[in-house]
Amino acid sequence: MGRNHETAALQESPSGGEISGVLLQSRPGNDVSLDLVFLREFNHNLDRNAKLTRLNEEYFGRRMEELDTHHPILTEIYECTRARLHELLLLCAANYANNCEYGAVGDLMFNPRLALIHIRGRHSPVVKERHTPISEQFADRAGTHIGVVRWLKEETTLEIKEKPLIPHSYEIIENSEFIPRRYLDSARDRAVQIADLSAFLACRGFDDRLELDEWLGKASPTDRAMMESRFLPLDWGAFRELGALIRSRFHAAFPHPFFSLSLR
Repeated sequence: MGRNHETAALQESPSGGEISGVLLQSRPGNDVSLDLVFLREFNHNLDRNAKLTRLNEEYFGRRMEELDTHHPILTEIYECTRARLHELLLLCAANYANNCEYGAVGDLMFNPRLALIHIRGRHSPVVKERHTPISEQFADRAGTHIGVVRWLKEETTLEIKEKPLIPHSYEIIENSEFIPRRYLDSARDRAVQIADLSAFLACRGFDDRLELDEWLGKASPTDRAMMESRFLPLDWGAFRELGALIRSRFHAAFPHPFFSLSLR
């Protein structure tokens, strides 16, 4: 889905071009100002770090925690900011998929950030080692792999405490007030494309991008074109236009230059 389509979907927000006056009047002015400052600085941070070399799970985790623990007043700007962070998540994951970084794709999309294993008869759960197969983590519980699997099925339950960042982020914006269905469909479709590409390249046996580039160098023009057609474009347009949309909302409600946003 092209960036114009994505941005048009966001601009279908039921609020039109203004932030709800009722919403603003319902809270003290200082609270509104603090919310403006938070959202302004948060978006500046996104702009400063909107480079593939700076985007990683650790960065996203910090930003997501800030949004998750923030109690917004300017709901529309807040939700568009969440969508803006989601755009960066998708761009980062698409770049990982293009470069055969399967583990990094998995961490953003499939591998829970925190999972607890509850063992029958034990008061405290055990934290699952994130990058270790559960049967390997508990290999000492039985003499064979089959025995370990049987023990896990009979004696344990798994609790997901923190989902991977992309599904966690999507679940929140999916339940938002101002993000339209068309945009959500676009974000979901792009996540599916990322997963499909990562699975496709892994099934083809490419261990890393170096192997893929070597294959491309030896492939016939037809095979090379077929493979390159599977790569995901890294289009920053929606991220930047979301920034422009946020800026317009700021200026509509608060024309004072202190609250201006120099968003790309």
